[in-house]
Parts: sequence; C-alpha cells; structure tokens
Amino acid sequence: MIYPNGHIDYLMYENGGALIGVAKVTMPPIKYKTVTATGAALMGDVTIPLASMIEAMTINIEFSSVADAIVQLGTNEWHDVALYLADQYFDGVTRKEELEPIRFELSIRPTEINQGTIQTASAADASGTYSVCKYTVYKNGAKVIDIDQFNQVHEINGVDNAALVRKAMGMM
Repeated sequence: MIYPNGHIDYLMYENGGALIGVAKVTMPPIKYKTVTATGAALMGDVTIPLASMIEAMTINIEFSSVADAIVQLGTNEWHDVALYLADQYFDGVTRKEELEPIRFELSIRPTEINQGTIQTASAADASGTYSVCKYTVYKNGAKVIDIDQFNQVHEINGVDNAALVRKAMGMM
C-alpha cells in the first residue's frame, strides 16, 4: 500500500522564470454553487450542487520578503503561473520511499497585495491574494483537474462535468 508522506519541496514559475521569495501557497478550494431543495416528499432540506458551477476561486501566496516576486505578480493583469512539487510517498510493501511530480497551472490576477509589517530583526510577512480563473492539476504527468471558467471547462479525474451544460447552450 502507498502512503502519502507530504511535500518535499516546490518552485513557482511565471513564464518559465522561477519566482524567488515565495514562502507558502494556499491553493484554491473548489466550492460548488448550490441550491436547496425543499417541499413535499422531502424529509427536510437537501443541498444540491449545480452542474459545473463553482464559487470564485482565490489563491493566497505568502512571501519571505518584499521580493521581486510580489512586485512581479502585483501588476493588475492575468498571470500564468505554475507550481512544480516533489511529493514523497512510502510503499508499505517494498518499504521504500517514492517521489511523484505534481504540477499546478493557474491563471491568477491580484485582488490584494500586502507588503507586510516592518520590524527590526523579523521575517517579512508580505502576501498577496489572487483571483483564479483557470486551474489545472497534473499528477505524474496525468491531468486530474482542469477548470477554465471563461471557457466552460470543468473536468475532474477525466469526467467532463460541463459537457451537458455546453451542449445545452449550443457550444458543442
């Protein structure tokens, strides 16, 4: 059995160049828009996710200093960024550690930039919050999540959750 151990290390890139000074990244949750069904023959309320509809996605990036990266990602435009991770797993049968590459590709735009607190003998706590319109995840080279809100794309683990919506709107 394979047991996940965690992230070993990562780098964030924009246009092929490493963004130095990125300390921590909080990835966007995928939260579905819902409606509540209620009425006769229902035992109370039922929350139902709407097909392929999601709430606004945001990503938070913390920086180790007021680095060039926070300035570079602070321009009021869409930035195509990628995070490359090395994740470690433990194989319980062979008792060996294994590594798996994971890649996140996102189109982000800043909604808030914070240069942090200035204090002597302290680390910077600079950060940025960014809107996300495109979010793709690859595990071991295989695409497992692909969301593109402007192009009606919503695929999770090979299932095209937006196909019927696109068809109903005459897009396919």
